[in-house]
Amino acid sequence: MSFQHHGERESMDPELRKLFEDRIAEKSELLKRFDDERAGTAKREYPDGRIAADDDGSLTFKIGADADKGVIVIEYSKPTAWVGMHPQQAIELAQALIKHARSIAKEPLTMCLH
Repeated sequence: MSFQHHGERESMDPELRKLFEDRIAEKSELLKRFDDERAGTAKREYPDGRIAADDDGSLTFKIGADADKGVIVIEYSKPTAWVGMHPQQAIELAQALIKHARSIAKEPLTMCLH
């Protein structure tokens, strides 16, 4: 997945980064973009234009689940303070998070939508 917009912040904890690197064997186009963004070699893209002065453009990210620690982690390709997305992207993000939560849940999960 990727977010349409983001801003900068400190980088991710190395232990959480290792969580993803240990579990990914094959690189897709999004993973290549992720690596290029991390290295600073990806071309900045603004699919919907800029929404703020500090909008750095599209941002690739990974979602992973660690059953041993009981956590779902989102890893961004670069330091990020905020992200912006369309409503459909928000639904897709929620579905991905729910999928990972279900994969490691030790008891039934409940969800309430308003």
